[in-house]
Amino acid sequence: MAKRDGTVDLRIKRTQKSIKNAFYELIEEKGFDHISVKDITERAMISRNTFYLHYNDKFDLLNKICDELVFKLFIGVGKQLRRETRKLRVDIYGAASVIKMGIKTIEEDREAYRVLLSSSGSDLLTQKLQQGIRRALDLISSDIDGISEYSLQYIISGICGIIKYQVTHESSNIADEAYRFAEIHFGGLIEALQESKRNGEDN
Repeated sequence: MAKRDGTVDLRIKRTQKSIKNAFYELIEEKGFDHISVKDITERAMISRNTFYLHYNDKFDLLNKICDELVFKLFIGVGKQLRRETRKLRVDIYGAASVIKMGIKTIEEDREAYRVLLSSSGSDLLTQKLQQGIRRALDLISSDIDGISEYSLQYIISGICGIIKYQVTHESSNIADEAYRFAEIHFGGLIEALQESKRNGEDN
């Protein structure tokens, strides 16, 4: 399905886009549990054989969509995190810049996030987001060394909450609001954790 240079054929991209768009529409209309492959192929105006060239079933489709969204998100966030960690510590402004990059990336796929985080697919996407956030935090492990599992879960759950709120609420400046909240909330938290770490080293 890919060319020799590694790029995906445009026809494949168009077919997968049609399948995904049909999938999103049907989730909103019927809910994931009530969708069949037949529903998807009829809405996308493709044959069942064409569908099965790309996906095994609707569960495979959902899983691959979630993987693609999370991969795209954390490619961008990971690059920003690496830029910040080169400064030897992640401060409030560094944390905010990482969050801003994440918000920008999510906005590019806002509709997919909105549909999936408002449906029965939300558990799978949320789980994959949590796993991705944990891996991203590993990149700054030196700055959060010694953080408790409780605090780590608090950070991860809070970020997932911001993402869901961002994509499920219509507002012309929702991205700015989410960014400001994240900057204050998580920037302050990181600063407090670093202060706690410094105090521990002094004792």
